[in-house]
Amino acid sequence: MRRMIPKTILALGAVTALSMMSHPAQAQYAHCLPGRGCVPTTQASYNACLQLARQRGWTDSDNSRRGGGRGLDAFIYQCLTGRIPR
Repeated sequence: MRRMIPKTILALGAVTALSMMSHPAQAQYAHCLPGRGCVPTTQASYNACLQLARQRGWTDSDNSRRGGGRGLDAFIYQCLTGRIPR
């Protein structure tokens, strides 16, 4: 029984390594807003929504607490959820 455990672990590691090699790596992360939740995204999708926000006049200062807060982040969140057409 003890001889089988290392072989099983090795086999599982090999299968995991092979399955990861067959798919191109694309980092996924979540863009979250307090009170609204999180939406899964990739860096490319986030950047596309950020560029759209810039084209529509949003700036980093639109997220300041003084200015009502979270304007740019809310725009990006809505873009990522598909509520704002790209």
